[in-house]
Amino acid sequence: MDYGHARRFATREARRIAGDLYPGPVLMPRGLLRGLDSILAVALGPATEGRESFHNAFERMLRGRPDGPLLLALWGSASSGEIPHEDLRRILKRMPVPMPLNPATRGEVLSYLHPRASVLARCTLALAQRNEPEALAPAERLACGFVVTRLLTDLPQHLAAGILRLPQADLDAANLSRAELFDMVRTPAVNEFLALECEWARELLRQGLPVCERVGARLQRGLRAAVLRSEMLLRRVRDPKNDIFRVPPRLKAHERWRCAVRAWRPLQAKALPADAPPTPRVS
Repeated sequence: MDYGHARRFATREARRIAGDLYPGPVLMPRGLLRGLDSILAVALGPATEGRESFHNAFERMLRGRPDGPLLLALWGSASSGEIPHEDLRRILKRMPVPMPLNPATRGEVLSYLHPRASVLARCTLALAQRNEPEALAPAERLACGFVVTRLLTDLPQHLAAGILRLPQADLDAANLSRAELFDMVRTPAVNEFLALECEWARELLRQGLPVCERVGARLQRGLRAAVLRSEMLLRRVRDPKNDIFRVPPRLKAHERWRCAVRAWRPLQAKALPADAPPTPRVS
């Protein structure tokens, strides 16, 4: 198996797993994106399974003996990006731990997400040769914002499987019972809950935007495009007229291109407007 085949395989896997939040394929520096593809494909794929055989193969890869297309592509990324091996090992340490079900608070969700977001942020910044501490914190918040956005777009799938990974405190704030949410009907309480979660995701994205000032121009544009795609998805989740439980929000090709064109211009936090407070409901 040659490196070109391994790299293309890693790209297909990264695009499949990341979906609408995949950071490419336009605007991003090609070399960085190819390096990032294998990290995403491994971190969000086999690394989540916690298999000892994969752990052993991962260690052999770090010693220069990769086995299989994903590890061959990752070995190329690690070598070209000079990613510290300890950061790569954190992928195996953090990713196999499953996300908590029925978390009580946003803090519980973020305490799980933050160390995993940090691993991916560190690897991405290493590939971009931007290792300044000032870039890491906003990169971590941006990654958390992307994950919360993905939790919302995947909510119908999770509920159909009997899973809830969003905080109970937000259900309580919206006066929404778990049973009503699992009915998957857009009632006023469900709309209020989705508005709260969308604003949470937007706030994380706003906190992450400063990383765009710490990286190169092409990576800036790629990150801005990903933020704009997230905002487009969040607007659909937020809009009560969209039955996300029947038709989960997805982006069409022309919408992704629209975000890419807009990403050529600087993006300020005000581009992610805060929702007005929900109108109190009469019980």
